[in-house]
Amino acid sequence: MSEAGRAASEPEGFRSGFIAVVGRPNVGKSTLVNRLVGRKVSITSSRPQTTRNPIRGVRNGEGYQAVFVDTPGSQKPRDTLRHRMQEQVLESLSESDAILFVLDASAARGGFGGGDRYVAKLVSEAETPTVACLNKVDLLARHDDALPLLAELSQMGDWRETFAISASTGRNTSALMRTVVDLLPEGPVYFPEGVVTDYPETFIISEFIREKALGVLREEVPHAVAVEIDEVERKENVTVIYAILHVERKSQRMIVLGKNGQTIRRIGSEARREVERLLGVRIYLDLKVRVTPGWRSNRQFLERLGL
Repeated sequence: MSEAGRAASEPEGFRSGFIAVVGRPNVGKSTLVNRLVGRKVSITSSRPQTTRNPIRGVRNGEGYQAVFVDTPGSQKPRDTLRHRMQEQVLESLSESDAILFVLDASAARGGFGGGDRYVAKLVSEAETPTVACLNKVDLLARHDDALPLLAELSQMGDWRETFAISASTGRNTSALMRTVVDLLPEGPVYFPEGVVTDYPETFIISEFIREKALGVLREEVPHAVAVEIDEVERKENVTVIYAILHVERKSQRMIVLGKNGQTIRRIGSEARREVERLLGVRIYLDLKVRVTPGWRSNRQFLERLGL
């Protein structure tokens, strides 16, 4: 955008930027992004590694635009999928204007482990203004139980500020948001008013289906499920979405289908309601389950999924 064009569309002193939300798997990053954006843009699950791609959520406010980047759970990679996820985390750190480093208070009652310290080191090496967020404090037995964790956290890096928050209840997230805005540099409006995410509609649909699959399947098929949108057919009274759930083994396919197809129907029913809220139209989901051996280590397949 030219300086003249920017001056016409943005008041002087307008702040904008990208905020990477990082942390170990299952610390509540996606819930926090949804809370700060004010709308669901990232899928959530109690299963670790729910987020596989960096998801961008946009929040517009008086004099600012904050773009939150929900990153995959950071950990040492063990296969091609996890290696690509970790690469995406590092790219998000290098391209961000600020960082929210999220830790799980309920999982660290005896102190933080090596995984949290590994992420803290990555964040510190980025040399980007960082706010440390001790999440899930609502799950602690007593309010004071957070104090030793906050003291330990303050010694793990040079954080601009440290917050004890609950992304699920909203505790201290308003104060956190004010701090985030203060960290943003002056900049342009990256996304038009009303845009809450820049990801394609088909990607969001596939993520919502995968979220419901994770919830229904629980521990039976942990992360062997990938969802691919084959086609979206818009008819007069209904939008038909053809989706493929990829698994790695025949036994997993039988689990996803369930007895007499009950499990796949439940996944489709729960996902349909979510997608209808997203699109605002009546939806018919056509779900099929396909065995794609070793897809998590297949680079071409991962690229096809946008991973």
